[in-house]
Amino acid sequence: MVLYVIGLGLADEQDVTLRGLKAMQGSERVYLEAYTSIFMAEGAVDRMQELIGKPVRLAHRETVELEADDILELAGTADVSFCVVGDPLSATTHTDLILRARHRSPPIPVKVIHNASIMTALASSGLAAYNFGQTISVPFWSETWKPDSWLERIGENVKVGLHTLCLGDIKVREQSEEDMARGIQRYQDPRYMLIPQLISQITTADTEHSTSYIPADRTLAVALCRMGANDELIVSGTLSELLALASGPGQGTPEAAQEEEADEALADENGWGEKELAKHRAARAEQRALKVYGKPLHSLVLVGRRLHPLEREYAGMYKVPGSRWDEVAKEAYGCES
Repeated sequence: MVLYVIGLGLADEQDVTLRGLKAMQGSERVYLEAYTSIFMAEGAVDRMQELIGKPVRLAHRETVELEADDILELAGTADVSFCVVGDPLSATTHTDLILRARHRSPPIPVKVIHNASIMTALASSGLAAYNFGQTISVPFWSETWKPDSWLERIGENVKVGLHTLCLGDIKVREQSEEDMARGIQRYQDPRYMLIPQLISQITTADTEHSTSYIPADRTLAVALCRMGANDELIVSGTLSELLALASGPGQGTPEAAQEEEADEALADENGWGEKELAKHRAARAEQRALKVYGKPLHSLVLVGRRLHPLEREYAGMYKVPGSRWDEVAKEAYGCES
């Protein structure tokens, strides 16, 4: 009777290790945690079920939080696999389940089977893994909730010159504030934070707090998109350049004016208020981001001031055409070839 906590790797069912595969095949029940990360390949869950020869139960946040005792009860009499996309312990989310297993009487043996995650794949950026500081997670902001405690973690990394991995928020099976207030159990469509929103929220927090940790035109960054998938994408440049890739027509241009007129006409035609118009514009911005950076999952690396010449050269292979990457590396980072 063992609780296996299994990492599935980055992209799809083919990334599972042989050890993880054997553990799943020998388990009475297999859970797939479905709220801290996702398979990036369509149909991966179905193929995973075929691979192991048994059904896979999706474990949403409420499953793990409210039904943990049921999972552990079964693990007390049979092998159970709790699977996580990426590495199961790259974040602390699942330590509670492991601790609860070990605190039961009698304790339930736990075996962790590790795998690749964004925490290791970040080295594909060309930036050395041992030059990274604290990782941050950036949650979606709303009109009434704009948490930015992560900004100080960026500041601490900046002060010692270390790179910062920024993870974008994932919203799966989330309810709106209105539905929660009315007691309506209705889930919103999944949302995944993309590179432009990651950059916008980070730079907005930096500006609003006047910290100047990451001036957009003098901070180098690397966008890591769909790492481990066949269509993974790595793009480097300044924060301003990465943001501009997916931006619309520049303010004050004829194209921007035409877009504004079209929006106003659409709002009049459909009787939209500011909320509906903002939603329309957000959807358009999302489509622009997807066109440039591809589908989720997206992460962002803020380059630290200890940038080594080899890191500068390697990460520079992915720079935006016409980027000031080398110039900023020299002038702001003191890093020359």
